[in-house]
Amino acid sequence: MDAIGWQIGAILVGASALIVAIYISKLLYSATKVVEKAYKIVDYNERYIHETIENVASITRNTDEILDVVNKITSITKIFKFIKR
Repeated sequence: MDAIGWQIGAILVGASALIVAIYISKLLYSATKVVEKAYKIVDYNERYIHETIENVASITRNTDEILDVVNKITSITKIFKFIKR
């Protein structure tokens, strides 16, 4: 009786290992497809991505310049408030 139980257990473990292996292979296949699509999208839109990055860099520079001007203006107004008192 012990031999039959052991054999059934071995068959169940083997079948579950086979099911898990199939699931992992499907998962890897779908992940590969997603990565391939991402590469295609990036390759197709590479020029636009570079333009966007350059635009963001120029916007950041302009924002820094504006903030510097605003800081100078606020410091000047603080001086006038001090003189006014």
